[in-house]
Amino acid sequence: MDELGEPVRLLGYADRLSVPAGGRIEFKVSSELPEFTPSLVRLRRGGSPVHECDLLEDDVAAELPASVPGRVQVARAGSYVEAAVREDVTVHGAGLAAWIFPTLLDGEQTVLALTAPDGSAGYRLAVTSDAVVLRDASGTELSRLAVAPVLRQWSFLAATLSPTGEARMELHRPGRTTPMVQESHIHEPAGQESGFPEPREAGAWRGGLLRIGAGGRGAPTGFFNGKLARPIVSAAGWSAEATARLAAGEAAVDVLGATGVSALALGREPAAATVADDGALTTGGTVVNRPASAVPGPFWRCTETDFRRVPGEYDALHLHEDDLDDAGWDTDVALTVPADLPSGAYALKVRTGEHVDRIPFVVTPPAGARPAPVLVVLPTWTYLAYANWRTYAEFEEERVGLYGERRGVDPRDRWLARHPELGKSLYDVHTDGSGVMYSSRARPIVNIRPDYYTPTTRGLRHFAQDLSLLHWLDARGEDYAVITDDEIEDRGADALSGHRVVITGSHPEYSSARMLDAYESFTAHGGRLMYLGGNGFYHVTNRHAGPSGAIEIRRARGSTTAWASAAGEEHLSGTGEPGGLWRWRGRAPQRAFGVGMTAQGFDKASGYRRTAQSRAVDWVFDGVDAAVGEVFGDEGPGLGGAAGDEIDRADVALGTPADAVVLATSVGHSSSIVLVADDRTISYAAPVAPDPRVRADIVVFGRPGGGAVFAVGSIAWSTAMTHKGGDNDVSRITANVLDRFREHPEPVEGA
Repeated sequence: MDELGEPVRLLGYADRLSVPAGGRIEFKVSSELPEFTPSLVRLRRGGSPVHECDLLEDDVAAELPASVPGRVQVARAGSYVEAAVREDVTVHGAGLAAWIFPTLLDGEQTVLALTAPDGSAGYRLAVTSDAVVLRDASGTELSRLAVAPVLRQWSFLAATLSPTGEARMELHRPGRTTPMVQESHIHEPAGQESGFPEPREAGAWRGGLLRIGAGGRGAPTGFFNGKLARPIVSAAGWSAEATARLAAGEAAVDVLGATGVSALALGREPAAATVADDGALTTGGTVVNRPASAVPGPFWRCTETDFRRVPGEYDALHLHEDDLDDAGWDTDVALTVPADLPSGAYALKVRTGEHVDRIPFVVTPPAGARPAPVLVVLPTWTYLAYANWRTYAEFEEERVGLYGERRGVDPRDRWLARHPELGKSLYDVHTDGSGVMYSSRARPIVNIRPDYYTPTTRGLRHFAQDLSLLHWLDARGEDYAVITDDEIEDRGADALSGHRVVITGSHPEYSSARMLDAYESFTAHGGRLMYLGGNGFYHVTNRHAGPSGAIEIRRARGSTTAWASAAGEEHLSGTGEPGGLWRWRGRAPQRAFGVGMTAQGFDKASGYRRTAQSRAVDWVFDGVDAAVGEVFGDEGPGLGGAAGDEIDRADVALGTPADAVVLATSVGHSSSIVLVADDRTISYAAPVAPDPRVRADIVVFGRPGGGAVFAVGSIAWSTAMTHKGGDNDVSRITANVLDRFREHPEPVEGA
């Protein structure tokens, strides 16, 4: 790849992010080259020529083909719902209607489409920035209402076509007591004064396909951007009186009956990938590419924000042309992981000449294996939250101001910016400006790579950084295993049971209630936890069932956030629970982990000053030169210190245990390290500068039954551990705590 990011000619993904030893994992690869060579490697350390360290990997013997034929595979973004029309239903004329809340009116966007089995006949109702259009299957315009729905307001749209060719279109816009109507007859020959063409329909047909939010018989086209509710499709037209009743909110089957009518219940089961049909035109629909659900519809009364309490008011989906849940690529390489393969981070390395991609995955211990003394949990839900984050390339110049310098961009990000079909991160917004709520693993993700360059930290972050922790453990000869967030979500506390010490990754930001419960149970039953990161356990997150492994968030107001959920949309569609921050649910990270998110900034990291309290657990500082009051950890790669990027503080008011020992507190942060919005309030008192809450705290505390927690309060910590090949105070402190937690029956008391 050159600096322009040209080209990425070899790219793939796995059907999962983790697999037990002895299990099967499949890889999907798109190659513009005639063939590629697959191999299995164990990832030892992240890096590349542009990082401050080299990538380290070991070849691993595996049963893989010597070469695989290359083929181009394409992801198709855009969400919609489709349903097969029953074959015993005859379509002769049609009725198409829906409530719509357009959020972007660029081009012509399909609201509803009804198509014959062979695509030769059909009807498509669409909207533009200045009109509503009815077309036939060939694209010929049958009728046009020269007025558009109001952007970001609900309107009711209906088009009916009788077997004899009478067409009627209605648009009910807010603030108007009467609808706008267009009536016409489409069977007059071309050249007549009416101006309508000769009919292009091939008469009546049986069966076919219904699509909501997209057109086309094969690959979908003309995606609708916005919320859509109460779609109604009929195999024959209906009266103007019936349209008026539907616009008033009466149920479609009450007005039209069920025979030959589709009334897909879009919001009834927000977590489902299928939609029931209250009518009899179809047997139900399939939701494609996971549009936003659990969003209020046109009859939301604004008295309840929990969709579970008023399901009839949450009868909409928010469709986007750039939604992607599953790229749907075919498998090119299948691997049965050797049953004796040690747990760790691995990758399928695919290569053709200078073109290389490493598709990472974690090998977890097989069922029944002896628990290793040390268990590392890689925060894969955070990796997914940031998956294919596009702002590094899209806002490169703006980031120069944020960083105070030009740090460069990974060339793959420039390429990604030109490929919206690969889906976005939870920090991005859709083309209509609404926030991205879902992120899945079933697609190529260019920034979950061991050699990915992150400008935020001048090199390593997330997966590539967490490999540094594994490399550090390898250098110490530790007996450890690796799992991911998914194993904890699947098995709860059982995923941690039996291990003496559990170590987190550098940024475990996104977590579910089941995960929090598992960690709390682990330490309550004698387990020792080392939280070696920052901004952890922050966002309420849920994982949806299904092969894509999609995670979901809602971004509530009152937090540092890339976007905010719309009114009435702060409950997760998968569970119904309130989204936003765990802090506002009474589960601030301080309660279980001792520290919680307090500030962020990316110009430079700082060091920590050792506190007088630390004398009570002097063993933490064995071999460390820093005495009480002195600073350590103010050197290192990346941002240049151990306390930086995103940092956490201890706070008894937020749940830090009263007996927690604050070992050290960061010092010397610049004005670019800013307090999170969670803590900002209006005050008439003169502000204290610098704000004392802008700090990273290192804490340690015991739990009843011999459990313990050690937390460092900084994402930058594990990067600083690698300074001078691990010969540094940050590394020594970590090693002291690990040894104590692993071996000592009383992990926190003084030596």
